Amino acid sequence: MTWPVRRRPRGTRIRRGPVGAARRPYEPVLRRRDWTLPPPASRHRELISALPDEPVEGRPPLLFVHGAAMGAWAWERWLPQAAEAGWAAHAVSLRGHAKSDAPSPLARTPLRYYEHDVLQAITELPSPPVLIGHSLGGLVVQHVLERYRAAPAGVLVGPVPPAHGLEVLGGLVRHDPAALAAALAGREPRPRAELLVGRDTDHAIAQGWADRMGRESSVAATQALAPRRPRDIRAPLLVIGGGDDRVVPPHAVSRTARTYGVRAHLFRGLGHLLMLEEDGDGALRFMLRWLEDTLHATGRLRASAPSN
Repeated sequence: MTWPVRRRPRGTRIRRGPVGAARRPYEPVLRRRDWTLPPPASRHRELISALPDEPVEGRPPLLFVHGAAMGAWAWERWLPQAAEAGWAAHAVSLRGHAKSDAPSPLARTPLRYYEHDVLQAITELPSPPVLIGHSLGGLVVQHVLERYRAAPAGVLVGPVPPAHGLEVLGGLVRHDPAALAAALAGREPRPRAELLVGRDTDHAIAQGWADRMGRESSVAATQALAPRRPRDIRAPLLVIGGGDDRVVPPHAVSRTARTYGVRAHLFRGLGHLLMLEEDGDGALRFMLRWLEDTLHATGRLRASAPSN
């Protein structure tokens, strides 16, 4: 008696994973648990946009994802600058953050609900976007990039590392244990201003950003610290961080980059909220140059598109 050969379903591909990782099957955009236990639907999802006066043909849109306890407002400095450079820039507020509603209690919201929010925001854009995530949003973007293969590229800004968040835990215990305890309890973290920015940024300005921060899901925060497998990311990836970051320290940013086989780019004098710091504009310009060069090299951007 012979047994039939079991074949992989059509469309399933075995992909190379992170450096040193075993190969694993392609993970679809919709997984079984998304059908059996779907995330509660949001009535309103905040998506703010900055569009160029003279868009450059062939460029994909940019979709920015904020970090813990923040909102789309975290990108208010970079969005208009990206638009001035000819990129359509959008930022989403995850459920329960800023002006996005929380269809279920925020404290019990898992990371996969945030993944769902990003995937839903993608459907509102005219073409597959470059995904850019900061801190906890950087971890969410890593998860989405594994599932959403159409993304032309990804950028991680001071991201929570892919395998665990022990470096983040250690930094917060050392510099601001009260903020860590509040975040894990689902309360407003209210971190100290000096924890968030580099040495050259006025702490009074940084305190204003800290005061705008809200609550974070204690489930998502715990998941961010817990061990997990690195994601299988096939899109070109850029990893950047602040040289003075005390939340996600430079060595953690470098470890994230090494996991995905790329080089970390660290910017001296910048802290965790480098996208809001005045000196962080250089990091944005570097990112946009990298995107244009990378998209040209991979054929995702027509060669006729002018450089800025």
